[in-house]
Amino acid sequence: MGLSLSQKILLAFVLVVLASTALTAFFANRSAATGLNVFVSQGAELRAQRLAPSLSNYYSRVGSWDGIGALLERNLALVDGGNRPGGPQRGNNAQRLALLLDQRIVLADGQRKVVYDSDDAIVGETLTSRLLTSAVPVIVDGVDVGFVLFAQQENNALAQQFTRGVNRGILLAALGAVVLALIMAAVLSRQLVAPVRRLTLAARGIAEGDLSQRVETSGGDEVGQLAVTFNQMAEMLEAGETQRRQLLADIAHELRNPLSTIQGNLEGMLDGVLPLEAEQVATVHDQTLLLSRLIEDLRLLSLAQAGQLPLNRASTDVKSLVESVVEDFKPLAESKQVVLETSLGSSLPQISVDRGRMSQVLANLISNALRYVPDAGRIEVGAIAVNGSVEMSVSDNGSGISDADLPHLFERFYRVDAARNRSAGGSGLGLAIAKELVDAHGGSIRAESKLGEGSRFSFTVPV
Repeated sequence: MGLSLSQKILLAFVLVVLASTALTAFFANRSAATGLNVFVSQGAELRAQRLAPSLSNYYSRVGSWDGIGALLERNLALVDGGNRPGGPQRGNNAQRLALLLDQRIVLADGQRKVVYDSDDAIVGETLTSRLLTSAVPVIVDGVDVGFVLFAQQENNALAQQFTRGVNRGILLAALGAVVLALIMAAVLSRQLVAPVRRLTLAARGIAEGDLSQRVETSGGDEVGQLAVTFNQMAEMLEAGETQRRQLLADIAHELRNPLSTIQGNLEGMLDGVLPLEAEQVATVHDQTLLLSRLIEDLRLLSLAQAGQLPLNRASTDVKSLVESVVEDFKPLAESKQVVLETSLGSSLPQISVDRGRMSQVLANLISNALRYVPDAGRIEVGAIAVNGSVEMSVSDNGSGISDADLPHLFERFYRVDAARNRSAGGSGLGLAIAKELVDAHGGSIRAESKLGEGSRFSFTVPV
């Protein structure tokens, strides 16, 4: 089983602290060692410079370095205090050596041959170039008669003590940082993981079919935004599921009526109750046409909503488009004694649309108006240029639509007159199809109406 999110956060905090501490310890040790070496070397050079005049005086008196070792052993106080106000410092050799920071004295003659080494390590050997770089010359009458230096011992106790102190401080800081990191990680992980757990439980509920699941939103951070997005998703899923169920119920209802009519007529003919005549066959044929239109409308609507409806766009003249659709409906309007006319603005621009689909939108709106306009009524189809778009509209002086119905006009199978059946009109998908086709062209559609005064449906298409 993998680590939980809180355990991962805890582990990440600890690893970051340990890595940071390790890097800090490394660079602190390097810096401390470098600083200590610089301090020691500068102190050694200063002591050598203080000792050089005394050694120069000695060489002037004796003429050689004979006996210098014994003199240095007896007078180590000259190293730190021989040339300071107050003279040499008193004390035993251990105290004086402490003043030298565990460094040894090396003295070489003018030919760089070591004549004295407080550690007796390189007496008689030639001073190396490395040691010579830190040596101070002993000058007598302008001639280098020797070189003196304070060399750091291999096992410098003070340096080791200093390094141990630095490491101890870093270790204590690391332990404190780890403890603090554990506390912070525990608090933060609880704050971060709690809403994630709520989201997980809610998502599991949705996966099991409970689309009413919602999570509490708090704060504006990423987790809070995730909770808001999750709730929006859940609401959309619930609404989509409701629409899906309603759509299935609507489709079943819409298919049942024509199928029942077809089945009843065919059974009547087979049983001899109804005569097998052209009139009865025509009734069955009309119902099959109704089924065919309903299925085609559903197919068209599903393609449009999925964004998969092909559009054959071409530059189209708005005036000819409107007039051709109106001309198709003139016979039907005249049969109902309805005045169908156009009102077209001047200088209408060309639009890039699928002419067939735009004709279908206008046809659906005009057909819808003809169903609701009374005999001897009036329908006006207009088109004007508006702010880089063309607005086409269909207005009538029918009975109008209530405010409660207006928001639902473009929904599938929605009917203002619930009593209207399919024999009196279309499939109930005309306005929904019109909206999807207009949306596919990057336009928008809307409806305006007042009860008893009529309705106006308009849509805009970008030029």
